[in-house]
Amino acid sequence: MKQINTVRRSSKKASSLAPMGVAGDIIVKRMSFPAGTISSSAGGAIAVDTAFTSSYVQSAAATEWASFAARYQQYRVRAVKVTFKAKNPVQSATVIHGNIFFSDFIGSSTPSSAAQVLADERAKVFDTYSDIMYEADWSRNPNSRLWNPTSAAVPTANLFGVAFASGPGALSVSTGYFECTVEWLVELRGAQ
Repeated sequence: MKQINTVRRSSKKASSLAPMGVAGDIIVKRMSFPAGTISSSAGGAIAVDTAFTSSYVQSAAATEWASFAARYQQYRVRAVKVTFKAKNPVQSATVIHGNIFFSDFIGSSTPSSAAQVLADERAKVFDTYSDIMYEADWSRNPNSRLWNPTSAAVPTANLFGVAFASGPGALSVSTGYFECTVEWLVELRGAQ
């Protein structure tokens, strides 16, 4: 009779420790920043603003940033969301309303006029008396998925963000229209 060699499998569970060099410490954290009041200028317009970017989480910095940057080595931003709460939700004799345009952008391709904000394929138009929420994510810029050191800003080629500007027609001059908050969805890795 021929002898058959059998391989015996161990019934022990594999080690729960990840091998050296495997990133097992990635966390996802929502971070926020109270950005303040969005006002019209002395000319009755809300100028083009492109400050709310994926890098702004580090440069603003987000309320939670210092704590997490001290504990992790690298980060990348999945999404940026801005929320505008209307300060004047009804038209009055002292506050003239109009439109405000929102869009997203990538890298250094920032819009420089309200018309350019509106020309973007993801542009949306809102009334200045309404509450607004607009979100941009990393889907349009593959470079945004690259990791950045927590000690540095996101390089320009990796950026994405939210742009806004008021539409044609004059708003009330030097008037606060919105209270703004910014939120980011951030991944961090490399616990230290």
